[in-house]
Amino acid sequence: MSSSDEMSIDPTQDDDGIIIDKQQTKIRVSFLLSPSVRHNRHQLELPSEPMAVPSNIRKRGLSAIVNHLLDRGDKDDDNDDDSASDDDEDNERLPSIPFDFLLNDKLLRLPLDSAARNLGLSTEHALELHYFPARLPPKKEGQSEQLPDWIMVMEYNNGRLWSGGADGVIRTFEQEGEELKSGCVISAHTGPIKCVSSLTDATSDLTYVATGSMDQTLVTHAYNSKKGELSLHAVYSGGHGNSISSVALAAGGSGGGDGKQIMASGDWDGGLAIWNVPGSSSSNDNVGGDANGKKSSKKRKDNNSNSTSSSIEGTIQEVQPIQSVRAHSSNISGLAWGYNSSSSSSLPSTLLTGSWDHGLKVYDVSRMDCILALNGSRVVTSLSRCSNSDVVATGSPDCTVRLWDMRTNGEGGSGSQIADKTLRQSHKSWVSAIQWSPTDPFVLATTSHDGTLKVWDIRSSLPLHTVKATANKGDKSLCLAFGDGFIYSGGSDCVVKKFAL
Repeated sequence: MSSSDEMSIDPTQDDDGIIIDKQQTKIRVSFLLSPSVRHNRHQLELPSEPMAVPSNIRKRGLSAIVNHLLDRGDKDDDNDDDSASDDDEDNERLPSIPFDFLLNDKLLRLPLDSAARNLGLSTEHALELHYFPARLPPKKEGQSEQLPDWIMVMEYNNGRLWSGGADGVIRTFEQEGEELKSGCVISAHTGPIKCVSSLTDATSDLTYVATGSMDQTLVTHAYNSKKGELSLHAVYSGGHGNSISSVALAAGGSGGGDGKQIMASGDWDGGLAIWNVPGSSSSNDNVGGDANGKKSSKKRKDNNSNSTSSSIEGTIQEVQPIQSVRAHSSNISGLAWGYNSSSSSSLPSTLLTGSWDHGLKVYDVSRMDCILALNGSRVVTSLSRCSNSDVVATGSPDCTVRLWDMRTNGEGGSGSQIADKTLRQSHKSWVSAIQWSPTDPFVLATTSHDGTLKVWDIRSSLPLHTVKATANKGDKSLCLAFGDGFIYSGGSDCVVKKFAL
C-alpha cells in the first residue's frame, strides 16, 4: 500500500482532553488483534493495513480509535448531525470497550513515540500494536460476616473457598446472594493456621485440605461434597520440629486419577518434608513401610464441640515423611510444585521453594537434591508459580514484587533465561500474599499489610488496578485466592471479601 492509500486517524483530543495539533508528527501503526482473544474475534478484528496516528498518542486515544473503527460507542462520540435514520443506526451500536495495547510484548503505558524509543524500535516502518479488551478493576460483590479472629490463609478449589484463621479454625464459604455464607467449620489446630492447600480426588468425590500451624502440627481433612461433611483424615508427624509455614498438595492425573497424592511442607527452621497422602480408603493407601512413610491408624476422638464434621470410617491415620531435609537456613515461606509439561498424568518431578534466607531453590523430588539455587537480596514472604511454566512471583517486606525464571533442563543445569525481574514498587508495606491467575499466565494479584489488593500484568512494571481490601485504616490484608471470575481476600479485619474480575 502506498503512503497516499494509508488511513489517517486524527482524534481531536488525547486521553487528557488536550487538543491535538493536526500538523504534529504522525506514526504509522498496524492494529492486530491479540491471539489471547478467543471469543468474538470476528466482532473485534480490524484490517491490518497501516494507518497514521499522532506520535504522542497514549492508550486511551488508541482505544478510542479502535472503537471508532469497530463502530462501537455512543452516538455523542461522533459529534455529528445526521438524519433520524442515522440516529437509529447509532442507537444500535455496541457499547465501547476499553482496550489495552502491546508494543513489542510490553503493555503501552507511555506516549507511543516515547515507548517506541525506549524499546529501540524504528518508526520508519509501521509499528505493530496488538490490542485486546482491557482488564476491568476488581469490583466488590460481597463479603462474609465478621469472623472471631484474623483470616490468615485461603484457597479456592472446586467452587468452594477454604480459609484458615488465627483461631486455628478451618472454614468454607459459598456465595448466597450478596453475602458469603460460612459452611463447614472445624477447629483443626490450637494455634494460628499458617498455610493451606487443597486437592480434589475425582474418583471419590473427596476434597483433601492440608493445613499447617504455629502449633507445629500438620494435618489433612477430607470434605465429602455429597454429605457436606468435613472430617479429620490424617496427621503427619516426624518431619518438623517447628511451626509449619508452607504446604503444597499434588496428584498424578486429573484430580488424582491414579489414586496417588503427595504433599510437601516447609517449616520455620528451613526444614522440608515430602509425604504420601493416604487415599480415600486404607486399602488404596500407597504409604508402605518405614522407607515410604510409616502409617498407623487409630480411632478418632472427636472432642470438637463447635465443628460440623464427622469421621471417615471412624479412624484417623498417622503418616511419617518419605524424605526430610534442611532445605534453607530460615523459614520456608513458599512452596510450589514444578510445572509438569511432559505428562499430565504423572506426579511433578520438581519442587520450588522460597525462604526468609533470601534464597529460592528447585529440588529434584526423587533424589531430594537441589538442582538450582538462586540468591535474592530480600526476604521471600510469599511465592506463587505461573500456571504454564516454572516462572514464579515472590513478595517481600520491602513492598516489592519480583519475578524469577526457575526453569531447568533435564540434567539439573540451569536454563538460559533465569533472571530476577523487579516490578515497580507500588505497595506501601509488607507484601503478605501473592497468587498467579489460574487462567492467564500474565496476570497475578498481591495483598499487603497496607490493606490493598493489587492486580498486575507482568508485561508492565506498574499494577493494573488497586482496590482497598480492608474495612478500616490500619487493617492488614493477609491473604487472597483466585476463584471462578473472582478474587477473594481476607485479613486482620476478620472479613472475607469477594471482588468480581
